[in-house]
Amino acid sequence: MQRLSRAGAAAAVAAVALLCAGSALAANTATIAVSFTPPTLGSSTTALIHVAVPQTTDPIAAINIYTGTKIVNVAAAPNTQIGSVTATAFAHDAGLNLPLSGPVMTDDPAKHTADACSPGTNQAVWNMNLTAAGQTLVLPIYVNQTTGAQTALGAYDLRICLPPWDVPVGTPGRAFDGAQLLDAQLSLSKILVAPTSAGVGSYETLFTPYTPGKGTPNPAGTFEARAIVPLPATITAKATYSKKTKKVTVTGKATLAGTALAAGTSLTLYRGTSAKSLKKATTVHVGSGGSWKLTAKLTGKKTTYFQAGGAQGERDDTAAGCQSPLPPTAAPGGCVSATLSAWSTRSAVVHVKP
Repeated sequence: MQRLSRAGAAAAVAAVALLCAGSALAANTATIAVSFTPPTLGSSTTALIHVAVPQTTDPIAAINIYTGTKIVNVAAAPNTQIGSVTATAFAHDAGLNLPLSGPVMTDDPAKHTADACSPGTNQAVWNMNLTAAGQTLVLPIYVNQTTGAQTALGAYDLRICLPPWDVPVGTPGRAFDGAQLLDAQLSLSKILVAPTSAGVGSYETLFTPYTPGKGTPNPAGTFEARAIVPLPATITAKATYSKKTKKVTVTGKATLAGTALAAGTSLTLYRGTSAKSLKKATTVHVGSGGSWKLTAKLTGKKTTYFQAGGAQGERDDTAAGCQSPLPPTAAPGGCVSATLSAWSTRSAVVHVKP
C-alpha cells in the first residue's frame, strides 16, 4: 500500500475509521439510512447508504450492513466503478477536519482471501478509495450472500472492518493520527435493488465496538441500527381548464409506501410554457387522503405545463422502528436507532390549452 504523509494519512484514514472518542461508559449508538433514486419499486439506478457515528460511541471494530433485497451485478469485472463515497472526518492527533471522497471500485476477491476482516473467498470485494490532500487509502467492503440464520437479517452482508484510534500512539494497527469519521455516504449505481412490493422495508446493521483503549473487538457490545425504507413515493397530477372561468385546476394525490402523505405536507408546483422549461410556481399542501389541488387563472392562448414535486429528508423513527429488536444473542447492545429514508419524486408533466 502507498506510504502516506502525516497530513494525508490522517485525512484518508479518518474517512474509514468510523471511530469515536467515548469512554467505556458511553451509550453506544449510530444511525444508518438507505434511500433509492428514483424512489420506485425495484429501482436500482442509485442507492445511498448513509452512516453516522457520534463522538461519544466506543471505537467501532466492524460494521455489517444487511441489504433488504438482492444485489445486481455482484460479479462485476475487477476495476469497474460502481459508485462513490464522501465523508467528513476529524483526526484528533493532528487537529485536522477534512472532507474526503473518491470512487468505489470492484476488486478481485482472490486478492483478499487472507484478509483478517473476512478471510476466505468472498463473493465480491468493493474498494472505497478515500482521498484527501493528494493521498489515497483503500478500504474494502466484503460482500457475501447470507446463509442459515443470517438470512433473516437480509439477502447480503456488506462487511467493513475499521482500526482503533484510542490505543496508545505507536500501537500496531492504530488509526493514523487518532482518526475519527463523523459521517459517510456511499452511493452505489445499479447495484442495490429496492424492494419490489409496496410497504415499509428495513435494512439491519450491526455495529461491533472495540473495548475502549484496548484495540480488541467487544462482541458483547454489538448493537443494532435500522434503516427504514418506505416505498414507493408517488405523486399524481391531472390538469383541467374551464373556458367559462378561464381557470386551470390541477389536482393529484401523494402517497408513500401505499399510504397517503400526512395532511399539511408541502408539495412544490412547477409551471412553464413547455415540459422542459418548468419553474417553481407555488407551494401546495396535501389534504385528507393525500389529495392536493390548485386553481389558478390563465391568460393568453399558449399551452401551459404543470408538474408537482415533493421530498422529505431523513427522519428519526426509533420509537416505532426499533420495536421487536434482534435478540440479545445477535445484538446485546439492543436496537439503538431507526431512521426513515429520504425521498424525492415528481409527478408526470400535464398540460392544458386555453
